[in-house]
Amino acid sequence: MSTEKKEKEIIEEEKVLISFLKTTKEGKYAKVEETSLPYSRIKEETIIIEDEYYYGTR
Repeated sequence: MSTEKKEKEIIEEEKVLISFLKTTKEGKYAKVEETSLPYSRIKEETIIIEDEYYYGTR
């Protein structure tokens, strides 16, 4: 995958995450129960591209 393609993918993922966070802040999603967190399927991912640092969750 080319660097330009990766950057576009990262920007798109950032838009989706920011949209989700805004919607959550507005109260459109239910709160997550802390007891269910051990069973969540979230994976952390770190990507470093040309002196830029990205941190995301999947």
